[in-house]
Order: sequence, then structure tokens, then C-alpha cells
Amino acid sequence: MNGRGRAGSAAVTLAAAGLLGGLVTAAPPASAAGSPATTITTVAGGPGRGLATRVWQTPEAVATGPGGVVYVADIAVVREFGITKTWERIAAGNGFVGHSGDGGPATKANLDAPGGLAVDAAGNLVIADTGNSRVRVVAAKTGTFYGQAMTAGDIYTVAGGGTAGLGDGGPATSAELDGPWGVAVDAAGNLVIADTGNSRVRVVAAKTGTFYGQAMTAGDIYTVAGDGTRGYSGDGGPATSAELNYPHAVAVDAAGNLVIADGDNDRVRVVAAKTGTFYGQAMTAGDIYAVAGDGTLGYSGDGGPATSAELNYPWGVTVDGAGNLVIADIFNNRVRVVAAKTGRFYGQAMTAGDIYTVAGDGIQGFSGNSGPATAAHLHWPQGVVVDGAGNLVIADTGTFRVRAVAARPGTFYGHVMNAGDIYTVAGTSTSGFSGNGGLAVNAELGSAMFQTPGSGVAVDAGNYVVAESNQAWFICETSGTYFGQPMTAGGIYTVAGDGTLGYSGDGGPATSAELNYPVGVTVDAAGNLVIADYGNSRVRVVAARSGTFYGQAMTAGGIYTVAGDGTRGYSGDGGPAASAELDGPVGVTVDAAGNLVIADGDNFRVRVVAAKTGTFYGQAMTAGDIYTVAGTGVFGYSGDGGPATSAELRSLGGVAVDAAGNLVFADAGNFRVRVVAARSGTFYGQMMTAGDIYTVAGDGKQGFSGDGGPATSAKLGSPDGVAVDAAGNLVIADTGTSRIRVVAARSGTFYGQAMTAGDIYTVAGDGNQGFSGNGGPATAARLYSPQGVAVDGSGNLVIADSGSEQVRLVSG
Repeated sequence: MNGRGRAGSAAVTLAAAGLLGGLVTAAPPASAAGSPATTITTVAGGPGRGLATRVWQTPEAVATGPGGVVYVADIAVVREFGITKTWERIAAGNGFVGHSGDGGPATKANLDAPGGLAVDAAGNLVIADTGNSRVRVVAAKTGTFYGQAMTAGDIYTVAGGGTAGLGDGGPATSAELDGPWGVAVDAAGNLVIADTGNSRVRVVAAKTGTFYGQAMTAGDIYTVAGDGTRGYSGDGGPATSAELNYPHAVAVDAAGNLVIADGDNDRVRVVAAKTGTFYGQAMTAGDIYAVAGDGTLGYSGDGGPATSAELNYPWGVTVDGAGNLVIADIFNNRVRVVAAKTGRFYGQAMTAGDIYTVAGDGIQGFSGNSGPATAAHLHWPQGVVVDGAGNLVIADTGTFRVRAVAARPGTFYGHVMNAGDIYTVAGTSTSGFSGNGGLAVNAELGSAMFQTPGSGVAVDAGNYVVAESNQAWFICETSGTYFGQPMTAGGIYTVAGDGTLGYSGDGGPATSAELNYPVGVTVDAAGNLVIADYGNSRVRVVAARSGTFYGQAMTAGGIYTVAGDGTRGYSGDGGPAASAELDGPVGVTVDAAGNLVIADGDNFRVRVVAAKTGTFYGQAMTAGDIYTVAGTGVFGYSGDGGPATSAELRSLGGVAVDAAGNLVFADAGNFRVRVVAARSGTFYGQMMTAGDIYTVAGDGKQGFSGDGGPATSAKLGSPDGVAVDAAGNLVIADTGTSRIRVVAARSGTFYGQAMTAGDIYTVAGDGNQGFSGNGGPATAARLYSPQGVAVDGSGNLVIADSGSEQVRLVSG
């Protein structure tokens, strides 16, 4: 860890989708001239909302506000719940990392690894937008704050221009900050900032006057501690001449003194607001003093003088109602207190100036709920605050939880609590998906902390199926019973996977089975869910109802392997599919004859499991056996215009079947979409011979070009997903350019655009990687590496927008 904080904010990658393709029964797109532009919306995914204890989060910092509200900084959002309101909501951020939204609704703004939080006297929420090197404010009411006219609920930058650097004495919004992590507001309303990367503490003056020994002008920014040199020096002298070392957090005590968590110095230090005795030391106004930590990284000293104790990177600091210093001693996995006076606090007898552990036993992990806080395991407690009832609220970052230590017996955050005991009040034990059984638009898809191959998307009678990481989820558009579960319209439900990466469960309930990066999904004609279980090198089926499918007796809701024996490799052609070796299947679909089509990714082949005995794709096939229909297994590019089984492929993505029965697949590594003709004829503007392979989009060079012209002359930027709509148009998730593109099957108007047969057009995404545009034209929206696409029964495009962790819909 460095002084920038844990900016672990990479969004999840959702890998190439196996799609429903030609099996979708969809209404043709509008063809009347003057059709309105298509619009885009989110139908599932986002930052997650619901009961605080059921929403995954990575708490970076906590703060309290009026009425018992608790705010939690979490990767790209700020969440809100409360002592009496356990239903969590989003206070700021749209869940996508970046910078946008100033002057508009806070919940539509982009944040980047928000760190420290504070609430000022007016109830405004102050956010250290660490990754953007800014401090921003969400207005609690309409008025003028920090020199700006603000509207209730909107967000504004009050310090920092977004460029990492330094600049004092001028307007705070023009100054450079460098990864500010901590914020506080003093009694005069001045904004105090731990400018972590600059190793300074700085103040934005709320009004013109003298503060911290300096004449200040309202709205301007000033250094009040630290000379900008990383190190340790200056105790007992002017704070502005002292060296700090990545200060992470700041607080202001009742006397107006600044309290600084001087992280890399393993100390907590104080800048005296006036001359007097504080924390057992005689202090001079404007000078700086160590009040906890001897500068040695480690753990020692409990029960003795705080200045003789060892700390291990004090990350968060606050001051409680009795004036005690509360320290998040992150790498000691403890919360510790320096007593302001002799007395009994947090269930312990304490002596003024001494230090005590009040939460955590020093063992990294999670344990101890409902028991004594000092016997519990914590994991990187990063932030700490004291709520209005005196309870300690801890951002226990490594366990993805917010935990509370009760100050007295009572009911808080929906729990009956005993004094001194610890309880989880927000967050779950695992990163990733949350919201099961709730509204799909309130659910989290994927993890903002960990890179995972993720999802395909498919459509089943208007319902959507999404696969990601280690589960498959069903987004229910029509209430009913699916895969053996009763479901309510608008809800999201796990239909396969128990959340653990691995392989288990065949023959039992799919929700109890282990999956290993399922990256492609489709739904067959019987409604069964077919999953490309990439990491297990298998194709598996979740039965929609009890019966015999793919030669096996299946029970509704159960999971079964139908191809692949779990050994990574290539073998088995001409024999039973369940005995064959696959190597990283990435896409699946089912053709009109019921044959299972597999993009066998790391074998660089497309393979088919025959549903019945007959001739398919130019080959005699036996029911239940597996056959290669495209690719030689050599990584490369060759073969267009000749037999598909003699062609070289590279980095396969999604696969679909069009209305003519042709196989369409994303040859992503060759920056092409290719077709294996099911019969001889003219398709996609080309004469084709049955069994031969042809490029229908992409010139083989990575990039973006060609809209409005022939698809085969256009550049694609890693096409990972494909689908075919009811009009026969080819739909491409062009992942590398963050666009959805369409190759017109015939001339007409589709997706609000006039199109010419064989030409290519962008129908969603403006080419800038990001998240924006909901409710507006799809072509003006930002997508973030869309890697799966399907078409629903109304002709809408359903997009697995990987980077934004959302499923989005473009009206057809």
C-alpha cells in the first residue's frame, strides 16, 4: 500500500458470450422512414442497493451525518444507511470509475476511489475523490456553500483541478491536489484535507479571516501542516515546517486542534489550535506534536503511554465525544484508543495519554460477531467513526464489511447489541454479486475489486440470463416458475453456481453446484440453460423441466454435463461428447435442428454435438457425438473460401446461428466475424458454398473504421459477441471499440438508421470507453467493453456491458 490509498477500482471484465442468435423469436426492427433514434437503458446491474447487510461493498472510509446516517466510501460510489434505516442507498456515484457529473445529480456522477468522507454543519456530504485528485461536495439543501451556488442532491468540486500537483494561496478549485484521502470540517466551516500524495494537510477557508495562524481568503487553499518533503521531522515546531509522510486521515477535536494520521511515519500527530495542554502535552499554537506512535512499525504499548507505543500504518483517525483519539491501526488489524482523560471507555479503565485496543485481536481475518470486539478478527480496518449513540463504526475493508462496536446495550442498525460487542452492520463476506431475489436494477453484477472473466447474455421468452465468474443469473421479466424456482417480474435470481470457483454438483441442484468461469450461455428450444463452463472445459445444462435432454434424464433445476470430460485438451471427435476433451469453451448456441454448437476457444475450433443422427454442416453425424465443423486447431488466419475444417482461427468469441442455418462466430483475434455456410447460396452479399468459411465483417486489422460502407472493408476492435436479429442482420459486440455494430442483411431502416445490405453501422456506443447515456440515444451513450449481445422477443438489443457491470438494453 502507498499513500494513494487502495485505489483497487478496476471494473470487472465480462468475457465473450455464447448467444441465442437465430433461436430468438423477435419482431423485425422498424423499417418506416423517420424512425426515432433507439434509446438505451440499464436493466440489471450497477452499484447495488438493498439491505445493507446483503449488499457487497468494499468500505474505504466511513462518516456519520444527521439523524444517524452512516456514509461509506466504496470504490466508485458513496453508500448510505443508518442506525435505524438498514436499507442501503446510493448517496453519490453511478458505480463507474471516472470523473463526471459536476453540477448535476450526485448519483449520476463518476467517482474514482473515493476515500475520506465528512459531513459539514449544513449536512452536506464532503468526499475525498482520491483518484480524481479532487474534493467534492453533495449539497444537502439548495444554497451557497464553499463559495458556490448549489442545488440539493447535486455534486460539485470544491478543491482540486484534477491534475496531481500543488498550488497554494489561490482558489481551491484551481489548485492541484495529489491523491487526497482524508477530509474533515472544522468548527469555522473550513474544509481540512489530507493531501496524501503531497504529504501536506491543507485548508480551504470557508470565510475570510485568520485560521491556523494564517490570514486566509474565503475559497482559497492553504497548507497548514507539512513542507511537502516526505519524511519525519518538526515535532515541537511550526507545523508548516515539519515533514509528514503520506498523511491519510484528518480530524478536528473539540478544542479545534488538527489530528493527523501520519501513515508512513506510523504516528498520529496534532497541530495545536491554541496554546495549552492537550493529550498530556504542553503545546504552542501552530506547532505540531506526536501524540501516538514512536515511529517504529509494529505492535506494542497497550496500557502504556501512546507516544511509546508501536503502530503499523495508522490509516484512519477520529475523535469521540469524550475527546479520545480513535485510530484505525490498519496493519495491526486493530482499532485503538488514546484516552483523553482518566476514566472508563469502551468497557475498559483507561489512563489519560495511554493507548488501548478496543477492537481486533491482531489476527487478520473475520470472526467474533456478537462477541467481545477485542476478541474479534479484523482485516485491514481502514476507516473509523463514532456515531451519534457513541458506537464505533469500522470500515473493515478486507472483509468487505462495515462493523460496529456497541457503546451501550440497545438496538442499532437492526441488531440488538451488547456494550463492547461487535456486529456486522453492512456488507457481505464475499466480493461480487448481490441482490439475489431483489430487483435486477438494484443488483450488483460482478466485482469492482477483482478481475474475472465474465458474462455472456442470452434471452429466454423475454427473460435474460447472464453468466459471470462463478454463477449464472436469471433476470425475470415475467413472473413464473423457472428452473424450479418461483420468480417475480423484475427480479434477479441465481440459477446456477454456489459462488465458489470449482467443479461439483452434476446431477444435483444447479444452485449448489460449482462453476469455473462460465463465459457463454444460451437457452435451447426446451428452455434449458446451456453454459460454456470455461474453466472446467465442459458444457453444462440446467434443466428447465424434468425430462430427457441431450440423451440424459434430467430433473428441473438440476445441472448436467453434456460435453467435455473436464480434461483440457482436444480429443473425441466422432465419439460421445461427454467423453471428449474440450479446451476453454467460450461460446454456445443451439441450431434449429437442436444441435449444440460450441466455440471451443483454446482449441481454435467450432464443434457440434449432434442432437440426432443425420447430416449437418456437410458431415454425417451420430446423435450425442461431437464433431469439428470449423478450424484446424492451428492458431492463425487462413482458409476463407474453402472448407471450414481446413481454416485457421484465432481467439474465438461468441457463436450464433442465423435463420438460414449458417454458423456465425466472432474470430476475435483475427478482428473478423466469419460464417460457415450451411448450404450453398448467397448470404451477407457473398456467394457461399456449403461447408466453406467466409469473412462477413472486418478487414483483419484492429481499429475502428468503415461505418456506412462494406462490412468486409471495415476495421473491428476485437469483436467478442455476435447475434442475429429477426430481420437477419448481424449484430456485433465490438468490444475493443466499445460499440455495438450491425451488418445489414438487406437494405432498409433498422435501429433508427437507413442501412444498405452488406454495410456496417454503429447502433450503440460513441466509441469512448465509459458509462453514460441512459435514457438517451444509444449511439450517444458510452459503453465499456461490451462483450456479449443478444436480441429479445421485441427486437431489443441486450448488451453485457462488461466494464460497467451492467446489462443494458437498446430499444429495437
